[in-house]
Amino acid sequence: MQDPHYDEGQWPVLLVTMPVNELRDRELIRHIDRLSAYLKRGVPHAHVIDVRQVASLSADSRRLIAERLDQDEELYPGLLRGVGVVLSTPLHRGIFKALSWLSRTPRPFEAFPEIHEAMAWARRLVAAAPAHSMTMPIAADVTKRVG
Repeated sequence: MQDPHYDEGQWPVLLVTMPVNELRDRELIRHIDRLSAYLKRGVPHAHVIDVRQVASLSADSRRLIAERLDQDEELYPGLLRGVGVVLSTPLHRGIFKALSWLSRTPRPFEAFPEIHEAMAWARRLVAAAPAHSMTMPIAADVTKRVG
């Protein structure tokens, strides 16, 4: 099983090239854990995922990915500015559409035929983000002032 390739050379845009074979079980969890880990940097960023060589993505995998995107948005609101997916077949377009429907959290999620188009789009999304846009939870003030 070949692993995805993660290219941070144009950070804060991450380019991920997916392997030919679908990631299953532990490999898929490891992949989405790695994508989630980029959020811990606290930097607004975007993902470009190249799936042109991928054979398929099961319904369970699509559901798992959509659920993680929603969970990550709850934990790190606004940091993942968008996801550009580079695809080439009608099957890929169907998978892309299913993923966009499964996610409850609205975010830019666009399909592209070429990597350079997706990268340009992702750079524009990130450039439009405020320099520090991470919303940090504020602890409740449990002390009351008595006048």
